[in-house]
Amino acid sequence: MTDSIKRTSLLFTLPSFTLFLCATCFSHQAFAQQTYDQQTPDQQASAQQNTTQKNKTQQPKTQNSPAQIFKVVNEDGSVTYTDTPPPNAETVELDIKTRNVVSAIKTPKTQKVQVKKKKPNYSVSIASPAPEATLRDNAGNIVIKAEQNSAVKAPLYRLIFDGAPVKSNSSGIFKLEGVHRGAHNYKVELTNNTGKTLASSSTQTLYLHQASVFINNN
Repeated sequence: MTDSIKRTSLLFTLPSFTLFLCATCFSHQAFAQQTYDQQTPDQQASAQQNTTQKNKTQQPKTQNSPAQIFKVVNEDGSVTYTDTPPPNAETVELDIKTRNVVSAIKTPKTQKVQVKKKKPNYSVSIASPAPEATLRDNAGNIVIKAEQNSAVKAPLYRLIFDGAPVKSNSSGIFKLEGVHRGAHNYKVELTNNTGKTLASSSTQTLYLHQASVFINNN
């Protein structure tokens, strides 16, 4: 009889206790909501931020969290690393996200090298007559010879006699007639087919002597 009364009393007590818990939870939620509504917008934002940070702190570590490695210094001075925490071990944190990234080697751009073509080095000199030579010819005939001294040859020679161009040819031999007696300056130039000067000899002087007319009459 007593056991039956206890069971009946327990059956009535459990639903009542459940209702009490529900009423208490509802009362706490209503109080919290009322308190939240009474806060300023800045206080509400701060409360939400604290709740979010608390949730993040309580979250378990994922696979991206740093792994813990323990450093153990042995009696002989050697160092051993292990993932099991032995006594008197030093914790070494390793970030599993760390990767050794080798930056690509930049290949320098090839620069175009402009090779300037060397200009031919032309050279010419007067072979005869010699500098300051004295010539004797009553008819005023003179022969001037020039020659090229470089490996690259110019196509034409040009004689400049007493400051004026006289003749051009490819042989470098110039025959003059009717030259008056006295001192004369001359030089020989090298030119291309269009007359452009490529090189020039030094200027030389010759002296032409002729027999006097009065001496011949005697």
